[in-house]
Amino acid sequence: MRRYGWLVALAVVLGLFLAGRQIAWLVTEWAWFREVGYTSVFWARFWMRLGVGVAVGLLFAFAIGVNLVLAQRWIFQRLRRFYPPGWIGALMVWLEQGFRFTLLVIVAMFGIVSGWAAAREWETVLRFVFGATIKTGINDPLFGKGISLYLFALPFWRFIYNYLFAALLLALVLTGLFYAFHAVADMVVAGRYPPTLRGQVRALLLSATPIVRAHLLFLVALLLFAIAGHFRLSMFELLYGRRAGEVVWGAGYTDVHLRLPALWVCMLVFLAGGLLMLWSIRARASLRAGIVLGALFVTAWLTLTFVPALFQRYVVKPNELAMEKPYIAHNIRMTRIAYGLHKVQMDAYPFHGAVTPDLIANNRTLLESVRLWDYRPLHENLRQNQAIRTYYTFADVDIDRYRVGGSYRQVMIAARELDIEQLRPSWFSRHFLWTHGFGVVVVPVNEVEREGMPVLWVRDIPPFSQFRELQVKEPRIYFGELTNDYIVVRTRQKEFDYPTSGKRGGGRGTGEGSETMARTTYRGRGGVPIGNPLMRLAFALRFGEVSLALNRDILPESRLLFRRQIHERVRAIAPFLLFDKDPYIVIADGRLFWIMDAYTYSDRFPYAEPTVWEQTVLFSGGETVERVDINYIRNSVKVVIDAYHGTVRFYLADPTDPIVRVYARIFPSMFRPLSEMPKSLQAHLRYPANLLQLQAERLLLYHITDPEQFYQQEDRWAIAQEVYGEERQLIEPYYVMMRLPGGREGGQASSGRPVEFALILPFTPYGVPGKQERHNLVALLMARCDPPHIGDLFILRMPPGEQVYGPAQIEARIDNDAEISKDLTLWRQRGSDVIRGNLLVIPLDGALLYVEPLFLVSTQTRLPELKRVIVADQQRVVMDETLPKALARLLGRTVAPTPSLPTDEHFANAELRGLAEAMERTLTEAETSARQGDWAKFGERLRQLRSLIQQLQERLKASTPSPATR
Repeated sequence: MRRYGWLVALAVVLGLFLAGRQIAWLVTEWAWFREVGYTSVFWARFWMRLGVGVAVGLLFAFAIGVNLVLAQRWIFQRLRRFYPPGWIGALMVWLEQGFRFTLLVIVAMFGIVSGWAAAREWETVLRFVFGATIKTGINDPLFGKGISLYLFALPFWRFIYNYLFAALLLALVLTGLFYAFHAVADMVVAGRYPPTLRGQVRALLLSATPIVRAHLLFLVALLLFAIAGHFRLSMFELLYGRRAGEVVWGAGYTDVHLRLPALWVCMLVFLAGGLLMLWSIRARASLRAGIVLGALFVTAWLTLTFVPALFQRYVVKPNELAMEKPYIAHNIRMTRIAYGLHKVQMDAYPFHGAVTPDLIANNRTLLESVRLWDYRPLHENLRQNQAIRTYYTFADVDIDRYRVGGSYRQVMIAARELDIEQLRPSWFSRHFLWTHGFGVVVVPVNEVEREGMPVLWVRDIPPFSQFRELQVKEPRIYFGELTNDYIVVRTRQKEFDYPTSGKRGGGRGTGEGSETMARTTYRGRGGVPIGNPLMRLAFALRFGEVSLALNRDILPESRLLFRRQIHERVRAIAPFLLFDKDPYIVIADGRLFWIMDAYTYSDRFPYAEPTVWEQTVLFSGGETVERVDINYIRNSVKVVIDAYHGTVRFYLADPTDPIVRVYARIFPSMFRPLSEMPKSLQAHLRYPANLLQLQAERLLLYHITDPEQFYQQEDRWAIAQEVYGEERQLIEPYYVMMRLPGGREGGQASSGRPVEFALILPFTPYGVPGKQERHNLVALLMARCDPPHIGDLFILRMPPGEQVYGPAQIEARIDNDAEISKDLTLWRQRGSDVIRGNLLVIPLDGALLYVEPLFLVSTQTRLPELKRVIVADQQRVVMDETLPKALARLLGRTVAPTPSLPTDEHFANAELRGLAEAMERTLTEAETSARQGDWAKFGERLRQLRSLIQQLQERLKASTPSPATR
């Protein structure tokens, strides 16, 4: 034994080397979960995957192994002394002499493959264990069973059936093949191998000994019992889906009156068939058993497929509405519950026509936050003017609201992230030097510079804030949408922080080496310690980077930050949730946080019409399209990610959702009540636009609750259309500041209510595209976004007997306006592209105000500038340089607006106050820096103060009226 010891040792070393990367992945994964504080989640998933995989693997191994061992024992009771020549004889010798090895290989192969596949169903098992008995308060309308049966129990039992059936079928096939091979070998040895296929089959049947027949019939009986269980599960699964030619999602008339009884009959017949197979073992009636088996499958096909199809076509179809009406009602009710539509309140909008001066005066605060900037042109504008250097960029522009300067204002905010690929960095600079983005840009949605550029409340590097509420004390973004690489921090080399040379506000660097760089060292709570050489080696194996293990700049206190891309970060912790594609960054308590909406979902809600949730998500490897089949969804979780520390917190936004309640039982330390979220962050929660889009698509038909009207689809809606650029497209849900319509809360007039943040989407009547399209406005879907009413949905229905212009009709009126068309043509002839931004429909105390911004884009610089604002009501369409001027023209005024209108001067007051506060704050910081001897910071604050003084002078000069307007 000792002489082979070195071989054994070599084999062990080789095995460890080959498995090293997997071990390294497991170790580093555990270290990462420990960093984010979710080790309990890691171990729960690890042990559950292992347990499910081992259990299913043992099931397959047992089913196959036991049957093959028994078959081998019964076949080899007669030892052969003569083997035929050729490959058949060689295979027989090998099977007899190496049976144990062969059996081990087969059992191990099928056990490992099946266990590996089944391990992915760990969620199904856990949801059954923790959720099968949960009370939901909702029962299905056919069987009266609780929804938990369909969401948690039925998927588990289907999972058990699938793997049990596969194990039994595989055992039967392999055992039958084993017996058949030896029967053929016996015929070859005896020299009586039949020449025809029919003779070969007959010879095989006759060669089966009683013990072989008993073995195979027993396996067939078990298989039939399992199929009987399938029919029982299929009874409940009638409540999913819809067959061709049927109108009901879920069980319809044919399902209830024909397929359901047929499933009961098939279940009983297959149970009887299994018992008959067992009886055939003793009666030795194999032929009868085969005939019965064939008859069973023919019966099942006829009763479940052919007969119901004929019944549906010739009995139900001619009387469809009368026979399907109660099931259509079930479909409507359960679909509305599944998508949260049952909470939508339907209100009649008191529409009275044109916008009047009194309406404008009463809604002055609301009009201060009408969004003029479209996120698409603004994104390009900021990319050119506020990226500062070529290696910074903005992944997205988000919409939020803040209380600044005593006002509740809607803003657009964008995070300045590092686009490291623009630098073509070395391995060292990618992972040790260029580590984070820096700051945000905040733009008020309704303010514009005279040259058409956005007003910037937060700008530049380091970030300068005009309002104390928007001050960013920690602007570094280590975790974001573009932080795709792992980084090593707290090393001998300090990280690049931000550029300190070049012109502020719009300068460009020429490269990595031309910058004067401020340096920093990460002091956050994120990262996995890699001072230990073994941990460093584990990460080197995980990332395939030898340089990481050999680098000499790593210190004992060094940390490695990976999975910094926030989409990947949250999905790694909670892969069982569906995450929104649009996280948004928030300034709270002087820090930057990402807020992301997460959803629980299922495709197992009875009687609910399914859909496909499809979204394009930016991961570190590029854009990926996510497609998930669902028929139930809830926005049950709000996720907050610290942009500096990387901490991830999951908050329960809808504790009534049964799915999230089950996950909270499975992972009790993972979810926190929403009340524990800091108030500064709660103020920025909002209703997700993607969810409202999904709900709106269902509401196009499911706003109808009467089964007859639903069947006839006489009041079907469509999502309104607009013109963006030069192309017509469906309107996306858009955030606005608004007041609730009158009569909703205690009868208080809407003009007396506070302005709140909301999400709106307009509807028009359905028409055949290109033929019978109708574009008048029929309703507005609204979602409230301010706590504590976040998620309240309501529909404002327009009066059915009046013509109310829809967005597409307003776009047509804009095209037909002679003055506006002339200007658009002139701009195009001068070499500029014209972009027509979002057309907003804004309710104003019974009237509707339509606002559309107009952007000009030079064909050379491609820099969008907001040049005009188009305003319309039911009577007029006008265009002017600013919203106040456009409103004045809409009201028929040819002079400057009176104080009753929100004038340009009124819009500038908040910014002037902000400039004054910023100057005072910057001066105080400069004096403090001088007292502390920090002359570098003193010089920086002095430059900021000069910039503020220059901006104040420009504002005062711009606000001075010219002789033509006095």
